[in-house]
Amino acid sequence: MMNGFIILSILAGMFLFFYWYSYSTVASEDKKRQAIWEKKRQREMAFNDRMRERAELRRQKFEKFMQRSKEIQQELMRLNKTKQLQ
Repeated sequence: MMNGFIILSILAGMFLFFYWYSYSTVASEDKKRQAIWEKKRQREMAFNDRMRERAELRRQKFEKFMQRSKEIQQELMRLNKTKQLQ
């Protein structure tokens, strides 16, 4: 009877060890996959932020360019008017 109990406890211990080993490898793979996904998401967010900043700079430059263009056109119109008056 005692020998049967020892054999059963060894088998149960082996079963638990194999279960733990298989679960730990799956869990570690999930953890690695999650870390890779998180890094990718952070890189994408940083890229999107840089693109947003660049777009804002382009918009500001275009706005300044258009403002300067309007000023030049107004100055040319003023010069034409003064030329016509003379």
